[in-house]
Amino acid sequence: MTAPAMTLEDQCEAIWEATLAEDRRVEAMQETPPGIFVFDGHQRLQHLLLDVVEVHAEDKENDTGSIDLTIPFDHPVAQWMNDDRGRMKRGEGENFHVDVEHNGVRLSGRYDSKTVKKDAKGQRLLVVTFLTDYENLKWVDCWSNPFLPAIFQFPRIFLLAGPAIWTLKTALFLNLLRIYSSIWQIPDDPMNPMTWLDGLDMSNWDIVIKPTTLLQDLAAGTTWALFMSRWGKWDDIASPIMADGELSVVTRRWRKGDPEPWPGADIKDGALVVDIVDKSGHREGAANGGTIFDGLTRTIRESIGDMFEDIEVELTGEPSWPSQFYSTMFETPKGFPFVHFPADYPTETEFTTSPSKGIIINTGGQSAPGVNEAMSAGIQSLVDLATSNLNIAGYGIGPQGGAVDAILKPFYTDTVLAWISVKLPHRIAQQGSSHLLEYHVDLPGKAYTLSSLMAIRSGVKATERQRHGKVTSVGGPYVVGWKGSGHFYKGDRGSFEIAGDESGEIHVERCTKTTFDWAADHFAQWEAEFGAPADRDPVEQIIKMISDVASAASMIGVW
Repeated sequence: MTAPAMTLEDQCEAIWEATLAEDRRVEAMQETPPGIFVFDGHQRLQHLLLDVVEVHAEDKENDTGSIDLTIPFDHPVAQWMNDDRGRMKRGEGENFHVDVEHNGVRLSGRYDSKTVKKDAKGQRLLVVTFLTDYENLKWVDCWSNPFLPAIFQFPRIFLLAGPAIWTLKTALFLNLLRIYSSIWQIPDDPMNPMTWLDGLDMSNWDIVIKPTTLLQDLAAGTTWALFMSRWGKWDDIASPIMADGELSVVTRRWRKGDPEPWPGADIKDGALVVDIVDKSGHREGAANGGTIFDGLTRTIRESIGDMFEDIEVELTGEPSWPSQFYSTMFETPKGFPFVHFPADYPTETEFTTSPSKGIIINTGGQSAPGVNEAMSAGIQSLVDLATSNLNIAGYGIGPQGGAVDAILKPFYTDTVLAWISVKLPHRIAQQGSSHLLEYHVDLPGKAYTLSSLMAIRSGVKATERQRHGKVTSVGGPYVVGWKGSGHFYKGDRGSFEIAGDESGEIHVERCTKTTFDWAADHFAQWEAEFGAPADRDPVEQIIKMISDVASAASMIGVW
């Protein structure tokens, strides 16, 4: 027998029940206390921490965040944390680590400082600050040649070009291989013969890189990048590259029982898995604003003919949402915001814009490679030829090319092919006839090289139109959490309106910081900030970016 068809009333009741069940599920997720796990210096689990007064965690995109734990000082875990000498004597290590898990998010960090406080009630509390695991990446240098010992580094500069994700991962992997292998340096335990081969087995590494092949990154269409380093910090070099490509570093400690970070992965329990992902899709057709009347517009970022300027080309047609998204609704598809904060939503919003500045970018100072040398060689050859057979009072004066060249060198050095001036026609068309004119980028390296092109590109970025938005979301219908357990998380796009804006414009920004708070007297609270972090000065970032390029140009000049 076939089941009788559901009436319209029954269908409405079923939809209503499903909606209520989903609301209860979301509410339960928001009210669930976090799981807090404490590990020793070797990433071995020591404690499951249940008695917590407060937890405050900040997770920033492509930067180190912090985790603050407050627990009673007389608690056994607090005593264990405070007993530095005891941990070292027992072989547990001075360092200790924490995992804070909530809504699928696993924030892990290493102990940085601890303070014993006494509150107004006379209760003694231990406040421990952990730095999130992104901090590990700030302590990796990129050698000129990671395959050679420090006493002999040739060539002078590590240079790698390709799709940004593959390039950044490869540079980091090669230097981790240098650190964990013992080919050119003494292992951590030199008296253990087996440790001399440890570095060749990634299963022993504390930090591992999730593989991305060159072909995979080429197929993904990731923005290309040039990675240059002469013993610089990986994070310092990678930051402007990731900002330009809107890439996000994902760090997650792998614990036994977790799914494999990639098929066939052979890594140790507690290894930090580093991945770099594109959650933006800005070159694939990402939502980039619109109005409440017309809906969101989709644009794709393209470089115009001179390869210096980027333009956003509007796409037509409805966005094609991934079909698997509708099965759980607990994720944000790349390029399309799922969360939206209307103008009357109880959120704090900020939105700042500034116009592009300048229509000409100038840089240079030193002639292109080979120009000064060619002029010097030409002068010496001509003068030598002219003076070799010249006699004065019966005496031959011999070739004088070197002397003449020394006199003329100050006059011709760095005069030919030493400067570059680029006009930006697309910007001229947008700004109007009255505008600022020229912007100069200091370049200690040579003109008409790859480094000078990078400097011009940085000058364009430094003077382009700036948009900085910030939305602080507290509670509400959305769950902040990892894909599969939350609607959005760090790196995902969200949209918001500004109260009182009669144009009805919708602003789309990426989530750059999440904050988690838990206390014994209230449920878990998540906050998310979209757009440029409030504590980051855009001008300061621009100056740093140009300084980095100038430094790279200088290194190219001495190669």
